[in-house]
Amino acid sequence: MADYYLAPLGEVLRGAHPAGINARGVPAFQLTPAGRFALDAGAMKPEDARSLGTLSTEEPTPASALPEAPPAAQVRRWLKQAWVIRSEVVVTPRVEVRTERAYRAVAPAPASPRGPGGRALRRDEIHRWLVGRGAVSAAEVRAEFASLGSHLRTLVDEGSVITEEREVIRDPFFGEAVTRDTRPTLNAEQRTATTRVLACDGFAGFLLHGVTGSGKTEVYLHVIEAALADGKGALVLVPEIALTPQLVRRFRARLGDAIAVLHSGLSDGARFDQWRRLRRGEVKVAIGARSAVFAPIADLGVIVVDEEHDGSFKQGDGVRYNARDMALVRGQRAGAVVILGSATPSLETTRNAQAEKLTRLALHERPTGGVLPRVEIVDQRAEVYPEDGACFLSQPVRTALAETIARGEQAIVFLNRRGFSSFMLCTSCGDVIECDRCAISMTYHKGRAHLRCHYCDATRATPSRCPGCAVEALQPMGRGTERVEETLAELFPKARIARLDRDTGGGRKLTEMLRDVREGRVDILVGTQMVTKGHDFPNVTLVCALDADAGLNFPDFRAAERTFQLLTQVAGRAGRRTRPGRVLIQTYDPSQPCLEACRGHDYAKFATVELAERKAAAYPPYAHAAVIRVEGRNAAAVASAAEGVAGLLRQAGAGREGTMLRGPAPAVLERLRGKTRWALLLTAPARAPLRRLLTVIVDEREKQPAEPRVIIDIDPYDLL
Repeated sequence: MADYYLAPLGEVLRGAHPAGINARGVPAFQLTPAGRFALDAGAMKPEDARSLGTLSTEEPTPASALPEAPPAAQVRRWLKQAWVIRSEVVVTPRVEVRTERAYRAVAPAPASPRGPGGRALRRDEIHRWLVGRGAVSAAEVRAEFASLGSHLRTLVDEGSVITEEREVIRDPFFGEAVTRDTRPTLNAEQRTATTRVLACDGFAGFLLHGVTGSGKTEVYLHVIEAALADGKGALVLVPEIALTPQLVRRFRARLGDAIAVLHSGLSDGARFDQWRRLRRGEVKVAIGARSAVFAPIADLGVIVVDEEHDGSFKQGDGVRYNARDMALVRGQRAGAVVILGSATPSLETTRNAQAEKLTRLALHERPTGGVLPRVEIVDQRAEVYPEDGACFLSQPVRTALAETIARGEQAIVFLNRRGFSSFMLCTSCGDVIECDRCAISMTYHKGRAHLRCHYCDATRATPSRCPGCAVEALQPMGRGTERVEETLAELFPKARIARLDRDTGGGRKLTEMLRDVREGRVDILVGTQMVTKGHDFPNVTLVCALDADAGLNFPDFRAAERTFQLLTQVAGRAGRRTRPGRVLIQTYDPSQPCLEACRGHDYAKFATVELAERKAAAYPPYAHAAVIRVEGRNAAAVASAAEGVAGLLRQAGAGREGTMLRGPAPAVLERLRGKTRWALLLTAPARAPLRRLLTVIVDEREKQPAEPRVIIDIDPYDLL
């Protein structure tokens, strides 16, 4: 991985371990003799003395231990005066093994009562209960005996019971109980797919291309059960934690609780526990998001990448790996079968199947008896604006929602934009409130009464006046899931409405929300792309996609592919049982080819058209690509460095052997997290010439100062 992605080996190794267990270096300061003299002589400003008075001349002190974080200018003054030495200290891991005290009976219980008058003593009852139970926690004893008093301590003192520390595994299932199920009978297509996978001896790669609701998970389960029966382990990767609870529930219902769960919705401690259980071989199945590709599973027999098309499998910072691709590499090294499953495969995967690098297995039917939902395109150009001003909810959508609720069925309303409104506009001067660190407008979150940047996560209180002209003329513009939820609550006051996005979903709360939807305690679920992925809600018969155009207008060659995938996936949540499903997609441009393909559930048509366009433009999957980003705080230095990178690439042969260099140019998001960004896109028909050019950049980068920073992103998914 380090070699392929041109990343430091140490960074890859750190990512392979659970968060919180690696010792890490943090900035530190050590007081010099000159600093001690100035401090004792009172020759410092009060703010300097307040901070430096906590430092030692003997050893470095972590910067986090200072009374307050010193501004950069203050630190520069300390260094210029030679008052401090700046260094680094190693901080120990944040997570540890959790233990609890347990009690074990080591002597037989008294045969006869020892109390006055032949009465049984309470401690003898406890002793008798402990015999033969092994190590039992105090909490378990307390649950059995209402009052313990000093009885346990007395038993320990007399030597009848001993204490020991017992490891406690933190619950990754958030206390949710699951009823075991029975294996259903596979339909003909599922049997064929399962048989072909199980016939393999050693590594083989498969694309399981099944329509939404076609039973791909059941194929996964049958293959994994066979691997476990053969003494092998299994790894299941899912794109996001939103999908994890449902998949974990399905696997627990079939395989029991001998499953490790690895995703960011768990605490660092819980993930550490799961990692250790796998490492010790106590469990042989791991389910998790992107980083679970590193899970320490011995004798790996099968790897599943569910929703393999999802961009969440691509790491966006640090080591920019793609977990789907690494799953194939790991499967090849381990001699394991790898199954890539999707209703809307990535065009790279489809191309690999066409080239017979992967074996394609097709599932065309829904085994539950449901049929694919009817998809209708709502042309918003022809719609009459409603009197309440909520033009983002067309009349067909409102009518369909009312009818669905009246029938006692459920609906999903999809808008891939969180918050209340997209931006805050001053109607007096026309200014839009932007993030101070990013070249992007801040999103208004009404419930929290603040503005938030969805790129750097900076927040600020919502001002009453325009920061530019000081006029009270700020208006929230656009809409997000929060505003949709509020509007629907006004239109349907009796409906039970829930919202699923990154502001509301995570950990136990996510598990409970999905359970409420599944068990019918929610009528309308409003959400971002978190509602599109893999959820199986039996009573959902209506899906409304409010803004199909948003994703199509991104300056990215994958824009149409992402839009088709999102809309097809969210459409697939409707009508997954016997009741027919219906999907409404709102758009101002119904002639878009990807929308026509969505209407007909025609992946083959979409892929044919899109692949032809990619081939003509020499874009992936017909070319290998890398983005070189240059970023730093000095805009002029960044522009100069980007031009220098381009010159170096041209000098090294960019433009020959079919390679093509686009740029340099300011990135679409030119300023992000306080840094100016420029980008270059390098493509080549083969990996060898691409790698030769990138190696030149790596070699040169090591000779240059840390700023501006040059970042190489192999097989990029984000061109912004």
